[in-house]
Amino acid sequence: MANYVLMHGAWHWGACFQKLAAELLAAGHNVAMPDLATHGFDTTPPGTVADMAQYTAPARRMIEASSEPVILLGHSMGGASVTYLGEQMPEKIKALVYLTAFMVPNGKTPNEYITAERIATNPRTAELLQILQPTATGLAMDASNRALVKAAFYGDCSDHDISVALANNIPVQSFIPVITPSETTAARFGKVRRVYIECTEDKAIAIETQRMMQADVPGAEVLTMHTSHSPFFSQPQALGSLLAGLA
Repeated sequence: MANYVLMHGAWHWGACFQKLAAELLAAGHNVAMPDLATHGFDTTPPGTVADMAQYTAPARRMIEASSEPVILLGHSMGGASVTYLGEQMPEKIKALVYLTAFMVPNGKTPNEYITAERIATNPRTAELLQILQPTATGLAMDASNRALVKAAFYGDCSDHDISVALANNIPVQSFIPVITPSETTAARFGKVRRVYIECTEDKAIAIETQRMMQADVPGAEVLTMHTSHSPFFSQPQALGSLLAGLA
């Protein structure tokens, strides 16, 4: 039995992992799915998040409450939260898992990798860049064009799952995890086991960018899924089996 803490990415909410959590629970594991600050049921007002400590506080409370070190997963922008907590509390973490997530080296930000994709005009991310817009309080996602949202985030997901996501995603993502530089040390973050689950058909974080980050932060074990950006919706059984194998 292992204890898993699953951290969502930009615009999402903790229970987006419900299908994946059911697989892990059925296998006898414990699962927590926090809403990070401003997401889901968290009542933090948009635009008021001051730093990564505040943004990740809901997850930190769950990790601290665990009697055993946890397997901490971050999806997409949740990778920034994984890296932050891995440095802050390595003694409480058995493994850091990046699910097609931002895994950036010390001193760099996720935004630098997003910008690199834009400069390269990667055709894989064309739809994503059409639905993002900076605002005064954060990065907004325009969900009015369902076809673009599906292409960017949910390419192999069912129409029902996409409807659930659109009903629960928040409209504006805090800038904090996007623009805060990673701060990691070999003595803390560097001592924790890391696993990167790459998704080859991802059109939000292109596979080229995923592999760039794997090279820039070497040492992670790499597992591969041939899915779009959201395998917790489209292939929860396969993803659950990969995660159970890390216990």
